[in-house]
Amino acid sequence: MRQLRILKQGVWYEIRTCINNREPLFRRYKALRMFARVFHETTMRFAFKIRRLRLENAMLTFYIRPQDGQELPAIMKWLKQTFAQRYNRQERRSGHIWGDRYWSRIVEGEPPEDEEWEGLNTEVRPYGEKNEEHPWFPLRFPFPMAPVPG
Repeated sequence: MRQLRILKQGVWYEIRTCINNREPLFRRYKALRMFARVFHETTMRFAFKIRRLRLENAMLTFYIRPQDGQELPAIMKWLKQTFAQRYNRQERRSGHIWGDRYWSRIVEGEPPEDEEWEGLNTEVRPYGEKNEEHPWFPLRFPFPMAPVPG
């Protein structure tokens, strides 16, 4: 039986989630671009702050502080489910995209700063405001990604 997720108001959460079977999906331009669009839509639907967003080959990690702490499950469900549905439809495939539920933990205080990603720390606008081009995902290449090892 999985542990219950602890949700609090006004705290940062560290989030990690993986692609099924560790498939390097984010190395594919189409997948990366689609994820960028879905992430952009998520920022328009929900109010939250985010830091240290990292897309690696098969892993997504970031720190998030939802305006309403109870919205974390809704944010993650919408992000993961919408990306999976759209990617499957575009690629004419079926099945799981994400390997499992996302992992989260409450971060005491502010999340750690990372000089390499310093310029990516910004506030996401709440739903309803214009946000034409998202700072982490300009709808052009290259996207800010962690370096590929090797």
